[in-house]
Amino acid sequence: MVDPRITRIGAGALATGLLMATLLGATASQQDVTEIAVPSGQPLSLYESRIVAPENKILYLSFLAEALGGEYGVTFDRASIDMDTVCEEIGIPMAGKLIGNGTRIDEIVVRLMERPIDYGAVDETAAQFLNAYDISGGTCEWF
Repeated sequence: MVDPRITRIGAGALATGLLMATLLGATASQQDVTEIAVPSGQPLSLYESRIVAPENKILYLSFLAEALGGEYGVTFDRASIDMDTVCEEIGIPMAGKLIGNGTRIDEIVVRLMERPIDYGAVDETAAQFLNAYDISGGTCEWF
C-alpha cells in the first residue's frame, strides 16, 4: 500500500527513494516520499537523504520548501512545527528500518530550504532552517 503522503515522484527524488529503499531494505514505493503534508500547508519535496559519516549515527533529511523565500515566506516558528512533523512521520520510520538492519542512528537532522543546496554547501542568500533531534527515546526531541 502506498503511503497517503505521497503525491508525486520526481526523477531526483525517485533516485533518492531507491537509494533509501536499498539502505532500508524496503520497497521503492514505500520510500518514494517526495511531497508530504505538513501543518503550515507549505509544499515540501524530498531533496536529499543520507547517513552522515564518520560515525554514521545521523540520518540527514533535506526538503525543498519554496515557501520559505520571499517577503511573505514561512517563518521559523511555522517551519519548526513542519520539521517536527517530518522527523516523526518520515525520519523515525526511516531510522527504525536502518536500526533494524544494524545501522546505529542516534539523531535525525531535518533541513528545509527554499532552493536546492547540496549537503555541506553554503548559500548565504537562500532561506533555510535546520533542526536536530535526539531519537534515543523513540521520538524526536530537540537538542
